[in-house]
Amino acid sequence: MKKFVFTFLFLSLPIMIFANDNLQIAKEFIMNLSVGNFKMAESMYDEAMMAALPLAKTEAIWNQVESQAGKFQSIESVNVSNVQNYTVFVFTVSFSKALLDVTVTIDQNSKVAGLFFKPATPTYSIPSYVNQSKFKVEKTTIGNDLKVPAEITIPEGKGPFPAVILIPGSGPENMDESIGPNRPFEDIAYGLSTNGIVVLRYDKSTYVYPKAFQNGDIPVNLENEYFKDALDGINFLKSQNYVGKIFVLGHSEGGYLVPEIAKMSGDISGIIMLAAPARNLQDVTIDQLEYLISLSNNATEISAMKSIIVQLEDINKHTLKDSDIVMGAPVSYYYELEKYNPVGILKNLDIPTLIMQGGKDYQVTEKDFDIFKAAFSQNKNYTFKWYPNLYHLFIKWDGTPSPDEYLVEGHVDVNVIDEISTWIKSNQ
Repeated sequence: MKKFVFTFLFLSLPIMIFANDNLQIAKEFIMNLSVGNFKMAESMYDEAMMAALPLAKTEAIWNQVESQAGKFQSIESVNVSNVQNYTVFVFTVSFSKALLDVTVTIDQNSKVAGLFFKPATPTYSIPSYVNQSKFKVEKTTIGNDLKVPAEITIPEGKGPFPAVILIPGSGPENMDESIGPNRPFEDIAYGLSTNGIVVLRYDKSTYVYPKAFQNGDIPVNLENEYFKDALDGINFLKSQNYVGKIFVLGHSEGGYLVPEIAKMSGDISGIIMLAAPARNLQDVTIDQLEYLISLSNNATEISAMKSIIVQLEDINKHTLKDSDIVMGAPVSYYYELEKYNPVGILKNLDIPTLIMQGGKDYQVTEKDFDIFKAAFSQNKNYTFKWYPNLYHLFIKWDGTPSPDEYLVEGHVDVNVIDEISTWIKSNQ
């Protein structure tokens, strides 16, 4: 079973400190890791990586990867792309238990400036409920100073059409919320546009400008991670003559923040909250870690998770400095989130709200769903939908909830697509 430490590496830790150079250096770096020559690997880092991943941390991360994916076997292939002044190599690497994409970024000084692990991503397959003849896809950008790539799906016909902007979850998410073989936001976009709804989705600034966030050029806060991109996207939709009423759909932390986004915009016809926490980030994460500890029989994993719980509890006690780093984010970020209360904001919003939750979700659970229900179940503006067999991505899962579910190809359930489509049309 692939447990938390491995999943945590590709879901939460922003070990993406980006840059540019050549293939041989990137391959040599991976081979140094594979034979345990961590001192040589460390010597290949740029200054930022040297600070972020000193020798002991480099060795620990590689050991964690091999504890989950098995021993290194071989490099199967590589994909090369240029990002600003950097070259990014995505190696598909065979381990004894899994196939991983290992991203190594080389800077213009031939130094390793980024390292990231995730399950190898197979080709995306279109869900059966999508009819691509019913909409067109256009690529665009949103924003001014910090532009981000975006994609808009537009139904065939004259319009105006209802439109929805998709707000991703935490971390450096792309416009599809890609994880393993799954692309839940692409499912949602194509599914809704098949049903006559315009959908805008975008790469988050944290995904497009990881180096700038890591080195402090862009401060890590809610404005830069979420609000700027979301409001830029809403303004883009408002400028399109084929767009009618605008709705905001957020998933996970994105769902947590859509009440504030709707409040800031002041021109939203309704919000959709998918697997949205009702509590602060550290309390939700502590519950998640405690659940994963209950699944694990690996002493190293359990120890690592307990250590993170202690850090999160210290955040609750306000005993950590703003500049301390917990789970890849500065403690100031957690302190900012502590001041945010979605329930309180919702009480002052008088717009239709759809709240959806999966019963197999161990990351955001029924505990949070029940908080929203307790506050708003008697309010006619609110609709609640519970899906017993869906996990955090709103994909069906028959087994015990665990990180394994993210590694299996699936699609957002058709009932979720139909419910969102019907709800938007009833409120346009």
